[in-house]
Amino acid sequence: MENRTPKYICIKNEIVKRIKMGKIEDKLPGERVLAKEFEVSYMTVRKAIKGLVEEGILYKDATKGTFVSNRKISPKITKNIGFLLDESIKDGISSPYYSLIFKALDKEVKDTGYNLTLFSDLDDLNPLNNQKKIDGAIICFFPRIEEKIEDIKELIPIVLLDNISSDIAIPSVTIDNFNSSRKSANYLCSLGHKRIGFISGLLNSAVCRDRLLGYTSVLDQHDLDKDKSLIYRGDYSYESGESGAEYLLSLSKPPTAIMCANDSMAIGAMKIVQANGLAVPNDISIIGFDDIEVASRVYPALTTVAAPIKMIAQKSVEMLVSIIKGNNLDYQHKILPAKLIIRDSCGKAPK
Repeated sequence: MENRTPKYICIKNEIVKRIKMGKIEDKLPGERVLAKEFEVSYMTVRKAIKGLVEEGILYKDATKGTFVSNRKISPKITKNIGFLLDESIKDGISSPYYSLIFKALDKEVKDTGYNLTLFSDLDDLNPLNNQKKIDGAIICFFPRIEEKIEDIKELIPIVLLDNISSDIAIPSVTIDNFNSSRKSANYLCSLGHKRIGFISGLLNSAVCRDRLLGYTSVLDQHDLDKDKSLIYRGDYSYESGESGAEYLLSLSKPPTAIMCANDSMAIGAMKIVQANGLAVPNDISIIGFDDIEVASRVYPALTTVAAPIKMIAQKSVEMLVSIIKGNNLDYQHKILPAKLIIRDSCGKAPK
């Protein structure tokens, strides 16, 4: 498989390797000489050397060139990994889903011999701003922070969760949201539901767009009417699940089943359905996504798609630590399947 590790990182790793092996003992070859050898632009070599200077591995003499700071020096390792949960995420680390992600990452990081530090401001990840240095970061990524991500990736290794950057050189671990959503929709169709509502999350990222596309693709597959009035734009919050259910129930022809882009909205929708004197699942089936801790404890227990939390943590930490250690990745993007968990909130469509 093609190696998509950024070229400047590959060059940094190779220079460090040559220093450790004694192939470079004092002065570094010129940037243009290295650029010709590595078959890259001299600006790429310059970026690699700049990073090694910032790490103290090399030093520059304005009149003589670039030199090894210490023949025995190794890249400075702090054993700290950052975890960025963008401040735009509702409820932050207290959110039912991201609290699970954080706990799983924290355990995995500690098992690997590192420490995990939580950040909510992307600027704080910058080693030039952050007094508590980190070796790399796992970032819950959304397109709104794309520009800043481009700056951060030049300074520390990063792995993205949730969404893939338009810069496909940046490694990522994501869920197969499209096919996971299709599992939910197909399950409802197998129960005889023909009018299925959908309460979406924020549509400014691929996560929810893919979940919505999975839903609509199954409607096409079963020749069901894609009534746009059956789609309500939520924001992943419990409250938007409530308002979404109120809206769907107000339709002249309400749905017999409701898919929700996460469990918090599904639980909010369930409350409103029951408050309107309807039974779940006898009158309306409800299905969520994520399998947060409370999903199995509500009544009726929520049918949902279980996000592979443990695997997300394992793969993202594995990838990041590998990059930190100077290794190339066997794969750049890992897309993980999610499992449909059938409980009690879905039943056959009412006649």
